[in-house]
Amino acid sequence: MRKFIFIVFANFLALYMASLLFPSIQWESLWFMGEAALLLTLLNWFLRPLLMLIALPLNIISLGLFVPVINAWMIMLTSSLLQGAQGMGFWIALATAVLVIVLNAAAKRLDRNIV
Repeated sequence: MRKFIFIVFANFLALYMASLLFPSIQWESLWFMGEAALLLTLLNWFLRPLLMLIALPLNIISLGLFVPVINAWMIMLTSSLLQGAQGMGFWIALATAVLVIVLNAAAKRLDRNIV
């Protein structure tokens, strides 16, 4: 449960940092951004493994450089499902995906160090 909370918080921070870095991203409220972080975490836990399996040949050919593209698709899917994020194009979603990857790695490392 603690790992889940760390990942949701890291996703929230990534979405918040992306909204600060890219003024075209507009969220309705911080509460809505929290809901988006929760949905993004759930999508990453349930849908992302299937997409990673489908895109395995592309990941092998690109030596793993296709993973941020899959994360960008997850972020775009999250923003389209919730209908509260404005200005989430592919390139901005890709930059946000990089932030999500970095902050999720930091959250996993922090969780491992706390135990």
